[in-house]
Amino acid sequence: MIVCTLFNPVIDASYRVDGFELGTTRLDVASRTVPAGKGLNVARAVKTLGEEAAVAGLIPKNDMRRFEAFIRDYGVNALLYEAPGVTRVNVTLHDAQARCVTHINSASPPLSVSLQEDFMRFLAGHAGADTDWCFSGSLPCGFEDDVYARLIRDFKTMGVNCLLDTRGMALKTGARAAPRIITPNLTELQEFFQEEIKGVHHITLCGKRFIDMGVEYVFITLGQDGVIAIHEEQCLLCSPPDIKPVDTVGCGDAFAAGVLVAQKRRFAFAEMCRMAVACGASKSLHEGPGVITLDEVWRLMEGVEITCI
Repeated sequence: MIVCTLFNPVIDASYRVDGFELGTTRLDVASRTVPAGKGLNVARAVKTLGEEAAVAGLIPKNDMRRFEAFIRDYGVNALLYEAPGVTRVNVTLHDAQARCVTHINSASPPLSVSLQEDFMRFLAGHAGADTDWCFSGSLPCGFEDDVYARLIRDFKTMGVNCLLDTRGMALKTGARAAPRIITPNLTELQEFFQEEIKGVHHITLCGKRFIDMGVEYVFITLGQDGVIAIHEEQCLLCSPPDIKPVDTVGCGDAFAAGVLVAQKRRFAFAEMCRMAVACGASKSLHEGPGVITLDEVWRLMEGVEITCI
C-alpha cells in the first residue's frame, strides 16, 4: 500500500469571476469547495493508477467527517488523527477574461509539539515493509522543521521506501535523512542550495549533490519544460507530450503518484520517468487537483521524450 501523509489539510474554495474588479460585489458566482492537500491529491492519483492507497492525515475535529467521507468516496483508505479546531481555507479565483488565476492561501493555526509527537507515533503504527510512504506538503505552524527527517530515518529502519516532496527547512532537514526519492521543483532547489540555478548542466550538478547525500532518485520538476531525473549514473531530461494545459494546479502531486506507482511495479528508470511525466500531463488536462485518467496516462506516455544528459 502507498500511504500519503496529510499534515496540513485545507479546504479549497474555487470561484469563477470573469472580469474581476477589486472593490466590487459579485452574486451567484459559480464555485467549488472540497477538502484538499498534497497527500490527498497524491493518494487519489495512486488509486486511479490501480494501486491501494491511504491518506494518513492530521484532521481538525470540526471537519473530520467531511474529510473521511471525501477520502473514502475515492476508494482510498482513511487513516486519520484528530486535531483541534477547524481547517484552513485556500481561495482560488479563475478569471478567464483576464486569463489569470489568483491564489490566496491561508495560514494554519499553531499546533503543539505534543500533538506533533502523538501524530508521529500514530504514523509509525501504520508503517511496515509492505508500505511505501509519501511525505508531502508543508508542516503545520508549531511543528518542528525536522519532523519529516525523523520519520524518514525511523521508517527506513523498517524497510519502508520514502518519497519527500516539500520545501524550505522541511526539505533541508528531510533530504539529509536520505529518503529514497525527492521531487523538488526549480524554486525549491534554489532555496535549498541558496543560489541561482540556470541551465540543464547546473541543475544536474545540484541534483547529483542529493545523490551524494544518499538519495537514490532525484526528480527536479521544471513545469512545462519537463523534468531532470537522476538515478545512479543516469541523468535524463524528460520532456512532456505536446498538449494544451487546462489547470496545472496539482501536477506535481500527480507526478509523485506516477513515481511511486512505477517504483512499486519495478519499472526501469526511463519508464518510471515516462509514467510520472504522463501523470502530470494528464492532470493538466483536467480541472481540480488529483484528477487523472488511466487511459490518458498510457496514451500520454508515448509522447514523453527521454534524452540522456
